[in-house]
Amino acid sequence: MKRDLSLGLVHGMSIEEYHRDPAISNSGLRDFARSPFHYHALHLNPDRPPEPDRAGQLEGNLAHCVTLEPAHFAQRYAVGPVDDKRLAAWKAWENSVKDGRECIKPLQYEVAQAQALSVRSLPEVAKLLSVGNAEVSAFWIDPATGVRCRCRPDWVYPTSAGVILLDVKTYSTAEPDEFARQVARKAYHRQDAWYSDGYAIAAGVPVLGFVFVAVEMTWPFAACAVMLDDEGIEVGRIENRKLLGRFAECQRTDTWPGYSDGIEMISLPRWAVGSATTNEESRA
Repeated sequence: MKRDLSLGLVHGMSIEEYHRDPAISNSGLRDFARSPFHYHALHLNPDRPPEPDRAGQLEGNLAHCVTLEPAHFAQRYAVGPVDDKRLAAWKAWENSVKDGRECIKPLQYEVAQAQALSVRSLPEVAKLLSVGNAEVSAFWIDPATGVRCRCRPDWVYPTSAGVILLDVKTYSTAEPDEFARQVARKAYHRQDAWYSDGYAIAAGVPVLGFVFVAVEMTWPFAACAVMLDDEGIEVGRIENRKLLGRFAECQRTDTWPGYSDGIEMISLPRWAVGSATTNEESRA
């Protein structure tokens, strides 16, 4: 049976169904930026292995759920009696959980609660989280390429003039300058532009802002809300356009090249050349 390929906003879509949708997402475009071969292998190859759990993925999911969807926590997770999974008490309890919920340790739940409290202690963030919807799936057609795209903001805050989108990130530090470096490393500037531009098309309303809420993974779980400046968003927008244009061509030709088709000439990094030169001079 052919699945309906929705456009616009879809409320109540499960995360599993969202990830199964063939539209390209921000994370998919990030894999494509590595190489078209990686995108095909990770998203299109029917023989690809199951995606492994990433380090910190569960902890991030817990922070999201307790912060943004606390009413759904008990439906998704079961909190165990002890923190040591090697103990008989844990194993007996885990075997008794037969309703599909993910089993977590008490400490993991306590951490997520502390992170949620820290996030909601930021007055402006608390206001944004007081009204709105979590995990709204958005689908649209890119006007320039005709490629079907998707995104799923953590939170959508409605206003009379448009919406504000929030994205919660767990990270080692929520210090703004360090998080700015993380934005560059993780290409969060592309995510900002992708979500802001795409959600506006899908919803038919302006996106007035995209707020990153960073919360630390260790005590005292400090949180900080930041927004990327216009220059950073435009850099992300330009990079998205280039990547999506190349993606459309790969999709059209069903050709997914890797890093390079030929033999590449490489050079030593300058620090290695300088180190060798210095050592040679010192021996002279």
